Amino acid sequence: MRTLVEMQRDIPWMPPGAEGRLFVADEMPSRELCRTAFGFVFDGAKVLLTRLRDRDWDTPGGHIDPGESPEIAAVREVWEETYARVEVVEPVGFQELEVFGADIDPNRGPVSIQVFFSCRLKELAPFEVTDEAMDRGWFEPADAREIPTMRNHLAIYEEGLRRAHTI
Repeated sequence: MRTLVEMQRDIPWMPPGAEGRLFVADEMPSRELCRTAFGFVFDGAKVLLTRLRDRDWDTPGGHIDPGESPEIAAVREVWEETYARVEVVEPVGFQELEVFGADIDPNRGPVSIQVFFSCRLKELAPFEVTDEAMDRGWFEPADAREIPTMRNHLAIYEEGLRRAHTI
C-alpha cells in the first residue's frame, strides 16, 4: 500500500520550484533513491524525539552512508541521536523530493527520498550530548504534533502512531 497524502511546493530548504510528495506506505520506495532514513520509536503513545543543534526537536534520522541500507541507517541514526537501540519493524511512509531545472545535482539526480520507519525500542542507554544532538525526550501525541518538523510529516507520524498500537 502506498498512498499520496500531500504535495508541497516551495519547500524553504529546497531550491525554488522543488516539489515534495508525502506518502503513507507499508512498502519501501526505490532503494537507490533513498538518501535519508528516520525512525519513529514509540513507548505506548509517546514518541522519542531528538533535539538537534541545527533544527531543534526532530525525528531521529539522517543521511544514509555509502553501502548502507535505509534500515541500517535508521538504526544507526536513532542510536547516534538518542542513544536508543532499536530494530526496524516496517516502513510507515516516505517523502519524495524532486528538483526541477538547473539546481539538479548531477551525482544524485532530480529525485531523492526520505524514508520513515516504525522502530521497536530494545534498550535506552544514558544520553550523552554530542556535536549534533543536545537532548532526547518522549513526547505525548498532542505535544509531538506541535513540533515543526513533525507537522511537516504529520500523516506519516500519525500512521506510525496508529501502527504502534497494533504491534
